[in-house]
Amino acid sequence: MRLRTRILLAFLPLVALLTALGTIGFAQLDRTGTRIDAILEENYASVQAMFRLNEALERMDSSFQFALSGRTQEKEAEARNQFEAYWRAFEEQFRIEESNVTIHPDEDELVTRLRTLKDDYRRRGVRFFAPSRAQTGRHADYEGTPGDRGLLGTFREIKVVSGEILRINQQSMERARDDARHTARRALVGFGISLGALVALVFGIAWYLLRKILGPIRAVTEAAQAIGGSGQLDREVPVFGRDELGQLAQSFNAMTAQLRVYRRSNLDRMVRAQRTAQATIDSFSDPILVVDPGGRVELANPPAQGLLGVAPVGSDTGPMWQPPDPLRVPLADALQAQRTYQPEGFDQVVSFRSGGEERTYLPQIRPIRSPEGDTLGAAVVLNDVTRFRLLDQFKSDLVATVSHELKTPLTSVRLAVHVLLEETVGPLTPKQTELLLDARDGSERLLALIDQLLALARLQRPRDETTFTPADPAELLRHAAEEVRSRATDKHVELALTGNEPTPLIAVDATRIGQALGNILNNAITYTAPGGRIILAAGSEADGRVVLTITDTGVGIPAEHLPHVFDRFFRIPGQSDEAGTGLGLAIVKEVVTAHRGEVTCVSEPGKGTTFRITLPAWDERTGAHHDH
Repeated sequence: MRLRTRILLAFLPLVALLTALGTIGFAQLDRTGTRIDAILEENYASVQAMFRLNEALERMDSSFQFALSGRTQEKEAEARNQFEAYWRAFEEQFRIEESNVTIHPDEDELVTRLRTLKDDYRRRGVRFFAPSRAQTGRHADYEGTPGDRGLLGTFREIKVVSGEILRINQQSMERARDDARHTARRALVGFGISLGALVALVFGIAWYLLRKILGPIRAVTEAAQAIGGSGQLDREVPVFGRDELGQLAQSFNAMTAQLRVYRRSNLDRMVRAQRTAQATIDSFSDPILVVDPGGRVELANPPAQGLLGVAPVGSDTGPMWQPPDPLRVPLADALQAQRTYQPEGFDQVVSFRSGGEERTYLPQIRPIRSPEGDTLGAAVVLNDVTRFRLLDQFKSDLVATVSHELKTPLTSVRLAVHVLLEETVGPLTPKQTELLLDARDGSERLLALIDQLLALARLQRPRDETTFTPADPAELLRHAAEEVRSRATDKHVELALTGNEPTPLIAVDATRIGQALGNILNNAITYTAPGGRIILAAGSEADGRVVLTITDTGVGIPAEHLPHVFDRFFRIPGQSDEAGTGLGLAIVKEVVTAHRGEVTCVSEPGKGTTFRITLPAWDERTGAHHDH
């Protein structure tokens, strides 16, 4: 049976009872009302007739008394007319009562007696007003004699009979009222009993609906909450019948069965994927680990476990991984801001002792994102660059050694060339002078190259400790400008220091930062035409770091060359006839990186170039950098 049919059948007795109750009540009230109306109407007509009959009788009796007191013919005629007029009214009310007899047999007998008295009263009245009747005879007719009751006696008997008719009709009306009250009381009792039965039926239907409808729904709801809250996919709902609720229970149980199958397949797939991922990272020789958004290690290959002492936690409540200090901020940026950390220079390597020796690793941290862009974790890869670091160190040491060994004989050659050009050992021919000038220029360029190679080697040497002291950014710019002012004046290039706003002190090695600023200024003078301008400015950013800006109005740098301006030995082809080594900006980058700063270049061909050096402020509490 369908649920809708069951609900309709459950409410059918209620509807039937309400219909029957309403019909019976309506019929009872209508019958009672009709009966009461009929009784009241009939009895009221009799009562009204008797009241009016008595009134007419009183008026006729008054006419007799008026005739007895009168002495003129006019008064007698007036009394006779009054009698006739009220007799007609008396006769009319009697006919109404005669045709409205409802109380049998009492009212029949009283009406018959009243008819006899009425006829006798009429006969006596006519005789009373006969023209030949003497005044003395009229007194006898009215008051009567010992053997005759007269008009007055007949008047009194008519009053008694009419009063009796009035009384029994009033009693009938009172009985009708009592019957109406009794009927209403019985109707109230019947309605109360019916209402009680109706309430009981309603409660029965409600209990039936709660058991047959809400019970299954509650079972489905509890099972759904258990599945959604704690994943109890083994919950099943009992099937109640074959109606819609039974079909719902069957569908729900089929759904949970499919979910169990799906969960088992998903678990198998997840286990297989995890094993595959673990086997994949285990195949790499470099340490690799995967961190979840909460900072706990999910996957780690054996090199990472041996090097970092970590192991997969396997739950969301395990301890967080405490990365080494150099990786702490990049890992937080990858998990919170999805920022990739991929350094390329050896200045950002991390070192660990493993197997009794120190190993050097270049870290990479990449965020792991879902297709919707949510953060799923981060992958940490430590590339072992120990061998490359040693090769780079060997190269730097070789360059430094060779440069140092070449500098001494080159200085002697340069001095000899200068002595020859001064002709202190004898005169020179024009051709000899030309050759010596070329030799002097070549030795100067070679000496400059060796100096820059030595400076770069010193910057890249880990043992070369740098001492930082607080310095005023504006004063550093002013000192750097003064160092190159003579060259700028010779080329007719203006040097301008702008910006009067106070800036925090910065922690620098004044010699090295001056060398970096000098390299940028020398480049700016080289690539700025006469009449151009170079602007130096110092300012601060919202995070408290200090920015040193050098802007020129030179030829600019094409966009395709901007990514390589800080590469070693890189020179923009065809922009200047002046000789250069291509190491000046590379030294700038090394110096700024050693200061934990950043250097960027923005340029547009034909409009000039801007170099921005961002450095951390001096922290008075620690006496070092204040990184943000």
